[in-house]
Amino acid sequence: RMNKIENNGKYVEFMISRSPKKNHEALLKLEKKSADMFRREGVSYDLFLLSNTSSWEGFTNISKTVSASEDEEVWVSMLSYKDKKDRDDFVAKMSENKECQEGYEEYTKLITPESQIIAGEFSRL
Repeated sequence: RMNKIENNGKYVEFMISRSPKKNHEALLKLEKKSADMFRREGVSYDLFLLSNTSSWEGFTNISKTVSASEDEEVWVSMLSYKDKKDRDDFVAKMSENKECQEGYEEYTKLITPESQIIAGEFSRL
């Protein structure tokens, strides 16, 4: 875990991206910096790296879904919030935060060019 904030995670946001393996260390450093920034705002941030690209019969591995090549890694980040309002307030605040904007610009340079970040917001059941 990149931080240990407990906010019950009733509302979570997932982001899935792919990046060239050569950018691993730079992206990890940026993700750790982001985790610290988000933690200061009370948001729990977890980061995962895909460790297996094989599929079971009847299943499709996420690496295929995001069209990752053998030279790419698949990253999943999970941000946990108290509720949707907490998420919306956080996004509004970060949209005005220069450090966050600079981090996002660096992030877009480290992920695979022309790729899309897959994102989704979920409510815990």
